[in-house]
Amino acid sequence: MISFLITIIKIVFILGLLVLIHEGGHFCVAKLCKIKVNEFAIGFGPTIWKKQGKETKYALRLIPLGGFVNMEGEEERSNAEGSFSKASIPKRIAVVAAGGLVNIIFALIVYFILMSFTGNNVSTIVESVMPNTGAEAAGIQSGDKIIKINGKNIHYKTDLDNSLENYNGNNLEVVLKRKEKEITYNIVPVEEKYNYTGIAISTSTANTKIAAIYPKSPAANRRLRSK
Repeated sequence: MISFLITIIKIVFILGLLVLIHEGGHFCVAKLCKIKVNEFAIGFGPTIWKKQGKETKYALRLIPLGGFVNMEGEEERSNAEGSFSKASIPKRIAVVAAGGLVNIIFALIVYFILMSFTGNNVSTIVESVMPNTGAEAAGIQSGDKIIKINGKNIHYKTDLDNSLENYNGNNLEVVLKRKEKEITYNIVPVEEKYNYTGIAISTSTANTKIAAIYPKSPAANRRLRSK
């Protein structure tokens, strides 16, 4: 029950933050365009907090499922000074588009912040070496930085993944940097075996009938047949 309440609080907080950023975009651009904002509210329903500024009333409402920026002349045409309806078309477009644009900018900022903190997880530096593998047998150590594989430069983890996908089980020539010194290793891949029978069981009915036998499998060598 407590974890459920904590989850609800997190959702409400995140939703409220996104609404604040979105409506804040409308509000800030409206102010820059000299458009009068009568009310800036987060949430709907009864008001639980409010403060009257020099020109704008700021409010926090009970239901945190949205928000709004109430501008002079937005719903009904107004000839008052600073009204939305009297603003030029470019200014009105800027105010309307500001909310979504600010959300996109905020998402990009969060993305780059997260990437800056998780960059080491996608680097080409060896974190650890698994036992009984070709890398361990060759002498690769934790902290080594991979420079080249089979003559191809490795700058990013995607380069590393592509090189390993295309090696086709052949030996790898790996150039590493260890304490500012480049070292070349020839790695012999280790074959990893697993239990494989070559039998496909039928899933259309609740039984254990053999649906198919894969060719050149242990089941095929034992001359099992599908029914």
